[in-house]
Amino acid sequence: MIFAHDIPDGAKLYFGKKAKIKREIEHIASEVFENEEYEEIVSPYFSYHQLEALDEKELIRFTDLENRTLALRGDSSIDIIRIVLKRLKSEAKKWFYIQPVFRAPSTEIYQIGAEWLEGNLSDVLKTNINILRRVDKNYPLIISHIKIPKSVCEITGLELEDIKKMRIDKFKEPWLVDLLNITKIDDLKGKKFPDSINVYLEEMVEIAKSVDYDTILAPLYVANLRYYTGVFYRFIHKNDVIAKGGEYEVEGIRSVGFSIYTDNLLKDIND
Repeated sequence: MIFAHDIPDGAKLYFGKKAKIKREIEHIASEVFENEEYEEIVSPYFSYHQLEALDEKELIRFTDLENRTLALRGDSSIDIIRIVLKRLKSEAKKWFYIQPVFRAPSTEIYQIGAEWLEGNLSDVLKTNINILRRVDKNYPLIISHIKIPKSVCEITGLELEDIKKMRIDKFKEPWLVDLLNITKIDDLKGKKFPDSINVYLEEMVEIAKSVDYDTILAPLYVANLRYYTGVFYRFIHKNDVIAKGGEYEVEGIRSVGFSIYTDNLLKDIND
């Protein structure tokens, strides 16, 4: 039986002190973005192109009046970049948003995010760190590179799913076992990897060294988001992702961005 006051699983309700803290976090983020000359955007809840970002099973899908498939916004990045390029035709390259996304079957996820056309991942990461420090939080930063697991598959014949699910019994090459155990920059000393892997490891290290922050390297981590094309990162607290960001490409233009998961941040603040 469903009562009139029941809230679906995955839906969010904030009131009183928690609602105030949420608003304060969003205000802090807005100040940071405005100080760094980001323009604000609020994108539509509905989208025709969410399959570019997420797996079909994660989307809440339906059809429009012309029977075309669309979905509740499950991710903001690609839609925002495409709207800026194709509809707004704005010269501004730095954009921020404070809005929810939705995942099947009925999950509502509040986000604070930024997208920067032709931007620099190091600078975007610094902005992300700045916001977290403004709310007195310091989470583990994990840096990865989507092309490393893909290159490993090309070299070894492994499936991406083997790496994603860490089927270690299939890791036969000694260098692959070494790669699995890399967590810090110093762990790379004295290790030899295929040249294609080394190039991407160097890109990870460059990002790690560019920020004043303790970082963890996770070269073999496979991201769930489909559109990452290079280095990407996550801030983790316990089992929750607090924020994540990375490099991607839309309409042939390389861009960078990040999202802070407001609900997970609030959960930590209120614990």
